[in-house]
Amino acid sequence: MSTETEQSLPATGAAEHRVPAPRDGVIEMEESLAGMRARLAAVLDGPPLTQDTLVEIMSIYNNVAYVFLYLEAVDDHENLERLRPWRTEFYENAGLDDEILARLLALDCADPEVEAARLEYIDQLRKSRVHDPEGPRRLDALLTEAKALTDLAQQDQKSLLERLGVPVGGARPQVVFYKLMGNTANPATRAKLARAWRGARAPHVDELAGVVDRMITERRAQAAAAGLPGVLARTMERCKADEDTVETVIRTFLSGALTATEELEREIREVTGAAEGRPLDHFEYAVQQLSKDARIPSFDLEECLAYIFRVARSVFGLTFTRTDSAAPGLSGTDLTATDLIAVDVAADGVPVGGIKFDLWDLARKSVRANHTRGIRNRTDWSDIRQLPVAYVSCRFRTDDRGSGRITFQNVHSLFHEFGHAVNHLLVRKRTSYQSGLEYLPPERLECLSMWFEKWVHHPSFAASVTLPEGGAAELDRCRLLAAAEYRRTYVERAVTAWLDLDVHRGTEGGLRDSYRRLDEEFGVSRYVPFDDIVEYFTWPMYMAHPGANFSYLWGSADSCEKFLAFRDLTLDEIAGRPGLRALFGPCFDFDEPSDPPAAGSVFTFFGDARLEAIA
Repeated sequence: MSTETEQSLPATGAAEHRVPAPRDGVIEMEESLAGMRARLAAVLDGPPLTQDTLVEIMSIYNNVAYVFLYLEAVDDHENLERLRPWRTEFYENAGLDDEILARLLALDCADPEVEAARLEYIDQLRKSRVHDPEGPRRLDALLTEAKALTDLAQQDQKSLLERLGVPVGGARPQVVFYKLMGNTANPATRAKLARAWRGARAPHVDELAGVVDRMITERRAQAAAAGLPGVLARTMERCKADEDTVETVIRTFLSGALTATEELEREIREVTGAAEGRPLDHFEYAVQQLSKDARIPSFDLEECLAYIFRVARSVFGLTFTRTDSAAPGLSGTDLTATDLIAVDVAADGVPVGGIKFDLWDLARKSVRANHTRGIRNRTDWSDIRQLPVAYVSCRFRTDDRGSGRITFQNVHSLFHEFGHAVNHLLVRKRTSYQSGLEYLPPERLECLSMWFEKWVHHPSFAASVTLPEGGAAELDRCRLLAAAEYRRTYVERAVTAWLDLDVHRGTEGGLRDSYRRLDEEFGVSRYVPFDDIVEYFTWPMYMAHPGANFSYLWGSADSCEKFLAFRDLTLDEIAGRPGLRALFGPCFDFDEPSDPPAAGSVFTFFGDARLEAIA
């Protein structure tokens, strides 16, 4: 629902969409999966497990999981399908699970941290093999059914655009529609277009909501079979915050969001003079009017990577060494010659893992909305060390000189994904089994990634990239536009977080029931119609941890709070204050407390992005 975070709405401007051929990055992933499976077999065929080999098995599973959640995050469905047999081999292999379980039961670890992880691993394996093994398959079938309905709705919206004489091509219809709204001067026509757009989707909404409710019912049945009081209970088992605290964070955010959105509506009316329809339906036109004469800047990909590496070095003491064969370093890289940049990462001189930057040249590769999610795992107990590998998507266009040019929006996304990668490399003490997401409490999964994305707003970014004449003003406008887009999604974020929490803590009722109760209390339908919400509950982020979507509100507020400590410091000053790293203990250590962030910090951070300031 934000630009360039896990919850993102498409940005204005159509993009090409073609089925990709296997990229270098995907080939590397496939080779890595084959190698990890071979190593796993060798460990299980060898002598009894030791602490070291237990850690290695867990690390293998976390790195495998990172591959698949990365492909889901960048909507690379073609290559996700290509690698699906490997997912089955690792995660739907009862014989392999039984073999690992038998080895775990025969092991006793002297290190209390490793022993705690062994017991957790045993518990996870036992839970995965009891109750109803067909439940996950039923959920997959329902998800397939839901996706088919969303595809039908998109097709009907595409047909609407074509009837209006608006070419869609391979772009997402929603992207084209936003551009159309931004270019439609008559407010009555915009209001009519908005009604027609929702009307094209409406015939599928009830059926889609029914499928989502069946998914919720299936999850409730699985939770009941496991002896849990509800679906949310399983998610909250891993939380360091209790349900009351989470509810307070959501409600506080929602109250602030309603007030802030009323102000945004006032600004939209002042810019557009629109009096018909929902004020937010005129947002694209307001932004277009204020920025129509502005140039759209792009940035050098290598400079952006060098900058975020410097940020990570200043804050966390990380260094990055290029290891792929395309070029000896980032500078001067021919981005037309490779699909992958690989770096080794060290923390204060000690190796901690690697990052693979997966290059997507937009002139020749499939592009979809980026809903980034990362997995975080680090195995580091005394002399036991297994190094994780993370993937980061880089979307760019190659200019005439072979240099990669990246938009502000994609810089934002790159920094967000980079934050997940750093989290994956620096997590301490424990390891986990299949998804890697179990390591940190759900409320803290987005804190570091959202903090890293804030660095597009730091003064040092402008000083670290080459800007043309007038480029500083263009960059400031990009920042204001991104903040305005975020303001536009305040209520939507809070509503989806609340519905996800509410529907999964109950034992009956569906998504529309939860929405109706919330609307009766807060009047949210004025800002976010139910029809706009349903599709989100088919997205991967909602499937992974039912009830835990509040993590995006938590991470947003936490990152805004933390960034304030860095906003007025230079990178050299930050490097001279290593004590600042203590702020990030909760990002790396499960046992740290989850102190609730101040939801108001989000409104403070983005509150200065008034629409009139964009002009």
